[in-house]
Amino acid sequence: MNKVLFRNCRFLVAQPTPFGGILENGALYIEGPIIKAVGPTAEIEMQYGAQEGVDVVDCQNKLVMPGLVDSHNHVGEAQMFLIFGWLMSPLQGIVDTAIRVLWPAYNWFTDESVYDLTLFGLLNMLKHGTTTYANAFPFPDTVYRAAAYAKMRAVIHAQMITSVNLPDARNEQEYLALAEDAIKSYHNTLDGLIQIGVHPSATYNCTQSMLIKGMELAEQYDVQYATHVAEAPDEKSRVDVTWAAEGGQLQHLKNIGLMSPRSLFFHGAALNEREIDMLAETGTALAHCPPTNSILGNCAYLPYMLQAGVKVGLGTDCPTHNLFNVMLSVSQQHNVMPREMRGLMPWTPFELATIGSAKALRLADTIGTLEPGKRADIITVDLRRNTNLFPLNVGNLLTFIAFNGPGTEVADAMVDGQFLRRDGEFTIFDEDAIIAKAQAWCDKFTADWFAAQESGQPMFNRVHEEYQRL
Repeated sequence: MNKVLFRNCRFLVAQPTPFGGILENGALYIEGPIIKAVGPTAEIEMQYGAQEGVDVVDCQNKLVMPGLVDSHNHVGEAQMFLIFGWLMSPLQGIVDTAIRVLWPAYNWFTDESVYDLTLFGLLNMLKHGTTTYANAFPFPDTVYRAAAYAKMRAVIHAQMITSVNLPDARNEQEYLALAEDAIKSYHNTLDGLIQIGVHPSATYNCTQSMLIKGMELAEQYDVQYATHVAEAPDEKSRVDVTWAAEGGQLQHLKNIGLMSPRSLFFHGAALNEREIDMLAETGTALAHCPPTNSILGNCAYLPYMLQAGVKVGLGTDCPTHNLFNVMLSVSQQHNVMPREMRGLMPWTPFELATIGSAKALRLADTIGTLEPGKRADIITVDLRRNTNLFPLNVGNLLTFIAFNGPGTEVADAMVDGQFLRRDGEFTIFDEDAIIAKAQAWCDKFTADWFAAQESGQPMFNRVHEEYQRL
């Protein structure tokens, strides 16, 4: 059993608050995958430091904190963003974005490209401190292989869709069977490192039958149910018209049993106060993704959500973002939005990126803080040459992480007591090789996309229109 002692920590963030949650000259002791003790260095070192075989990590110039938790990402879609640079006219909302960008990119995927591009996304996340991620993506078998190789903590939200044909399954029945097989094969494997969830892509591009049967599947196996909801005003207004007789989309989702403590809605950027109250009343969690939402001119009403008691986590929604960037967006946007409720406590962005996301993913008993009994998911930031996180004290630390953290790379990253990054170097990933493979796939996608444009052939097949009462 591995034994690790982090000692002399310049700052040790055990809880996401400056009031008793941060230790100066603190220490943390780990046995196997579990945190055994947290406290002052002198006390922890006296109790555990003299044991044989203890790996001692001196952190006198390091910030030590919980690994960040990304509650919503599409980890393997990096090549998709090339399309944004080729568009000849602006995108007109969510469906237009899906037709011109998402579905051509997703229909292009193969098992091999998904695997390599997923590793690229994981490489970027781990470099910037994310140790747990939720991945909304098709190809669950391939996504699992990448997750198992990377040894990061993962919630694989196995994507299903009926409005278009994508290469991993052809119809509702095949998608439900694929999701069930993934749950049976991979859920709670690798000593709990990998979780599987059921993920109809969005409420407007899946049949009602798939939405309902997906929840039945999630209930049968006690896994999470996740879907995109109210990402943008154009989507929200159209889907509200579809279900106007029931009082709009949220009321319809509640009526058909899709809002519960096992539910996680992605975005919710266009929800009003009444609908936010429904999230709180039903225990439905929300993944807040402000950088990508702001591109579409949206910003979820986070201060009201938190006051109402909604479980909110932060998501990047993009494999080349990172949660330090998302924390900055949170710290800025909610102070300037023209709403009745504005402003957040300065440590709220960090809280949402750690224990908040852990709660949203139903993992709060396992990760999100550094406490005895929890899993040893830990990151460190080297402060010796860090000019943006300067000067620091206990009171301003969490504010600086949120406001000055973008671009920060971590020195060490540990998951379940195993170093995945140490002293600025990866222990599993071959960074150069992974980036080279990702670039090769992007080059191939470029050639394939332009060939399709020249031929005039669509890159995907449509099955039914969105926003239908199917």
